[in-house]
Amino acid sequence: VVLQYQNICEDKANFLDTWIHYKCFEEQLDYFSKKKIPIIPLCDVDAYIRGNLRVREQSFSLTFDTGFIELHTLCYPLLKKYGYPATFFIRPDTVGKTEEIHGRRVQYMNWDQIREVEKGGITIGMYGCKGDWLSISPVQEVRNEIIEAKSLFARELEKPIIYYGVREGNPTSEMVNLFKKEGIKAVFCQAPTRKRTYSYTVGRIQIDDNDLNILLIKT
Repeated sequence: VVLQYQNICEDKANFLDTWIHYKCFEEQLDYFSKKKIPIIPLCDVDAYIRGNLRVREQSFSLTFDTGFIELHTLCYPLLKKYGYPATFFIRPDTVGKTEEIHGRRVQYMNWDQIREVEKGGITIGMYGCKGDWLSISPVQEVRNEIIEAKSLFARELEKPIIYYGVREGNPTSEMVNLFKKEGIKAVFCQAPTRKRTYSYTVGRIQIDDNDLNILLIKT
């Protein structure tokens, strides 16, 4: 099971619908720990899907989209506390910026903060399509975005982009060919289906509720 979080926050009275309060997030991590649920890195998920690795039946992988500042200030310390790996999908065009979303000012991690969490064991992937649906994004736009981001990530992190995350939507066959050509090893979408999991259409379960029971029902 690959879990898809948007962000962790500390303002319980006024946070966006898809964000999880940090105390509720820690409750989830504590549950995983007490129940001894394996939390595995994305590279193990990729290896498992390709048939190169065996994992325990109930194993979770944690992914976080976009790259908000709270991933550095709130989420990362909690992950370190429990010793859990995770993947942060970074949207390249928002790094280090502040913008307004639904009337609320939000801030994104800068490259120094991204480098810090990466050195601390967090896998860094690319959050694509600027938050739009992958399936309705023109292939040429996706191609240009990846090519531009590849040089940026290589310069800032000295590592290639191999994992690509999107808000929603599945890639077309033309997009899959593009991902393979550009060195992307796996694409992480939303909403698992009954179809066999494929490296370029890995479904994720969105966790956007503070109630632990909702997470347990979804998984």
